[in-house]
Amino acid sequence: MRGVALLLVLLGVGAVLALEGEVSHGLYRGMSALYGVLAPPLDALRRSLDLPGVSAFLLGVLAAFAPCQVTTGAGALAYLARDGGRPFPGLMAFLLGKALAYTLLLGVALWLLGGPPQDPGGLFRPIRLALGPLMVLVGLGLLGVLRLPWAWPLPSRMEVGKGLLGALALGGLFGLAFCPTLFWLFFGLLLPLALASPWGTLYPALFALGSGVPLALFLGLVGRLGRAGALRALKRAGGWSTRLAGWVLVGVGLLDTAVYWGL
Repeated sequence: MRGVALLLVLLGVGAVLALEGEVSHGLYRGMSALYGVLAPPLDALRRSLDLPGVSAFLLGVLAAFAPCQVTTGAGALAYLARDGGRPFPGLMAFLLGKALAYTLLLGVALWLLGGPPQDPGGLFRPIRLALGPLMVLVGLGLLGVLRLPWAWPLPSRMEVGKGLLGALALGGLFGLAFCPTLFWLFFGLLLPLALASPWGTLYPALFALGSGVPLALFLGLVGRLGRAGALRALKRAGGWSTRLAGWVLVGVGLLDTAVYWGL
């Protein structure tokens, strides 16, 4: 298993390095398609309601379909779905991590920068480039190919694949996965809403909560399968749910790397 996993990852890395920029742009456009379909009706609903708090939440729902959130959303789904019928504590930890990241960004924008970053590419691109390889590493950790350094000093229940600390950290990191679409939603639309409201400091949390709606729906389906016994059967077969999550994370991480390293 370990040798096969490493071989496939190496082949995937080779494929990523061989991709040309035009291929990356094509993948990025494909990942933007769903956002293009959902943005007009959700934006129209947000404007018609004219409720700042609800707008912050709906902007978060839109953010979940931003191209830079597609691969991270798939990776989060794979990571959280390992628990089968009980994925929601992990989801709450994941969304808390995102809420903390967004709140920190709002504070930096307001009190340190005096507004949105002037060079968002220079600020967020290194983080964006690191997330694909990070998902590959987490996937390899779930597969048992390697033990991630941040798990070494932790007790066994907190190692990769178990506990809420990993979900919290993953949420914080994935909250920093910005692209032009997400930058506009957060700094162009959410930031003015926050500035205009006395409750504006809560809006990043509403934004994070909205971004978790599609993930919650998918995890609800996973929970139903778990209660029906389908996923318990996989667990009895030797932890296949965790291994499947590992393979998905490796694949999604390679795709993420192919897209953003070529842009």
